[in-house]
Amino acid sequence: MKELSCKQTEKLIPYFIKDEMDNYTKRQFLAHVEECPSCYEELSIQFLVSAGMQRLENGDTFDLNRELKMKMFTERRHLHILTSLQGGLYATEAIALLLSALILTIIVL
Repeated sequence: MKELSCKQTEKLIPYFIKDEMDNYTKRQFLAHVEECPSCYEELSIQFLVSAGMQRLENGDTFDLNRELKMKMFTERRHLHILTSLQGGLYATEAIALLLSALILTIIVL
């Protein structure tokens, strides 16, 4: 998997905040942000501005640092589940192909 640069990561922050990112890019984005303090700080600032302004307008109370960490955790968990499901699908397809080949072999013999 190709790693994202800081510049690429910073351009992706609004897409992450708005949940407008495909899973492949999201995986790269999270990997970079979790390892790069500068990009994490930029993500925190942009999250604070976008989510915080909305909360202030609504008069809601909030802990944006906690919310950002929960968002990142939830997205990481979502990606993990998708990866597990894909692995199960590949295994199921492989078994189906093997069974088909076995049945064809039995029929031909």
